Amino acid sequence: MIETGLKELDQSLSGGIKEGLVTSISGQSATGKTQLVFQICLNALHNGKDILFQDTTGNFRPERLVEMMRLQKINLSLLDRIKVSRVTNTAQQIQYLSKTSFKDYSLIIVDSVTDLFSFEYSKKEQSLEKHISFMKYMHDLSSIAINAKIPIVVTNIVRTIDKDEKENLDESISMYIHTKIKLSKNSNQYSCQVISPFDNKKFQYTITSKGLTVES
Repeated sequence: MIETGLKELDQSLSGGIKEGLVTSISGQSATGKTQLVFQICLNALHNGKDILFQDTTGNFRPERLVEMMRLQKINLSLLDRIKVSRVTNTAQQIQYLSKTSFKDYSLIIVDSVTDLFSFEYSKKEQSLEKHISFMKYMHDLSSIAINAKIPIVVTNIVRTIDKDEKENLDESISMYIHTKIKLSKNSNQYSCQVISPFDNKKFQYTITSKGLTVES
């Protein structure tokens, strides 16, 4: 189990990010999704295994990780345990699952899981093909988490459509996600919620140089 660095979130998750499950972190732009992923990565480094970080957007910023590590007094040499893969198309994203041995990884990150599928299948007549391809990918990703007993964390964007917030490819992703974490922003306040039948408690957080922290 990997702690998230947010006490209230870990309590809602019964301790943190669990092995063998796919956890999604969704939210609108600039709500701290990647920041939270970085916190989870830093806590996973203590497990003694490597981390696979798949970057599909080109937004991975190692300097931000270095800043957080320095503030938390974490040895910078541990950065060598984070293997970053820049993925630029859905074929790479899909094929990576069959070409990688996951036994030496303590955590897998996909940031962001739906972006490339939405970009490559952007036409209306491609909608069915997009959902089928993405669902097969998520099925394979979920199988890896279960069979290899590895925690997998994916991020996903939330957009406002007709005043309603909607997660990208929500219908296709939801059936393969075991745990959902939603980050949201209202004016200058950020809130986090674990969406499950057992716990829907919300709490507020702030984004600082150290990462996401709970307001006191």
